[in-house]
Amino acid sequence: MQPAADTAAAPPEPPRVTTRIKKVLVLLNEKAGSVGPKAGAQLVETLNAGGVEQFTIVDATRMSSRHFQRASQFDAIVVLGGDGTARCAAELAPRNGPPLILLPGGTLNILPKALYGDLAWPDAISAVLTRGVEHRLPVGRANGEAFYVAGLFGPTTLLALARESARDGKPLKALQRLHHALTRSFTRSIRARSGTAKMRKAEGIGVLLPSFSGGIEAEHLEWVRLDAKHLLDLARVSLRAITADWRNDSTIEIGNCKTGDIYASGIIPATLDGEPRTFLSYVRITFDKNGPKVLALAQE
Repeated sequence: MQPAADTAAAPPEPPRVTTRIKKVLVLLNEKAGSVGPKAGAQLVETLNAGGVEQFTIVDATRMSSRHFQRASQFDAIVVLGGDGTARCAAELAPRNGPPLILLPGGTLNILPKALYGDLAWPDAISAVLTRGVEHRLPVGRANGEAFYVAGLFGPTTLLALARESARDGKPLKALQRLHHALTRSFTRSIRARSGTAKMRKAEGIGVLLPSFSGGIEAEHLEWVRLDAKHLLDLARVSLRAITADWRNDSTIEIGNCKTGDIYASGIIPATLDGEPRTFLSYVRITFDKNGPKVLALAQE
């Protein structure tokens, strides 16, 4: 008889402290919310002060896979732009290439905050060059499309689009999107399940990565089911969403999962890390805890 195989999970590898960074590839989006036209010169000055000897700067608005073909020649890839720029870089970067430094150059900066706290980007790059620690960034996927903070699915995601229009100073578009969201809600509910659980109706599904709550690594996704019954429920949850208090709302059900399924009779509105998406009839959710390499700050 053969001895039983050891099925115990191997302990996770400790984060690896990065060696000195001498060569970097810079992906710069000067049009992002908190970057601006003078950011390039300031970034070069900061990199030089941090001991970086060589760098190549690329316009991140024209980013494509060809910019990563020579990634192995660099010690790190610095990304300065908004949340969309960070997400695109994380998806295009080679899985086993140099680590990403995702600086806070956008508006919300949820992912950079998980890596560098509330530091502004000049302070964040200075800190990570001296005490950066390498981690694997978990990634969720919706029909194969990556997200690193949160995926939201169902008619209620249209409320988020209305809020974005209001924030961008477009009140008419915000009202149109709000009307569309309220019209769709409660008339085109979705059905969803986490893992192999039973399918259940929902007004919305949220799939959260650890960065949503300020973390970096995790063994699973957080599955959030919204079971609103009427418009007052939606209004209350929307108001409570300003703080973490939304988790305690009676319409919210939270669990953990590594896979999930979402069905609807037609279009499924969605946002992936804040970017609008639409899916037809079905979304398969998967999780990979070993996504791209990133440099975060070592805890003091």
